[in-house]
Amino acid sequence: MPAIDILKYYKKTYYDGEDSYVFPILNSTHKTAKSIDYRIDRMLKIVNKDLKEIATLAKIDEILTTYVARHSYATIMKRSGVSTSIISEALGHESEKTTQIYLDTFESKVLDEASMAIL
Repeated sequence: MPAIDILKYYKKTYYDGEDSYVFPILNSTHKTAKSIDYRIDRMLKIVNKDLKEIATLAKIDEILTTYVARHSYATIMKRSGVSTSIISEALGHESEKTTQIYLDTFESKVLDEASMAIL
């Protein structure tokens, strides 16, 4: 499975115990909340730029972002019959209510777009 192979590589290469990370996005130089937030924002910009390039190359007309990927992941899980509690845990939400609002908002948008297509 490719995802497992990727995780094994990064764990072997970068993971150095409980106070380290598997992926080399944050490291020991990121100690303050401000430096961590800055680094995460910077990396999100890079990933979102790369996703937009992938969409262009794949001739996908949607604007791909990590937000879209997160929504797609949650929606696919929901449509596959995964319980809201599992989806909530996977998304890191503190409550299932947050997850339900998150899923309902996306479903409402899809329904609105489908209705507009008919009109």
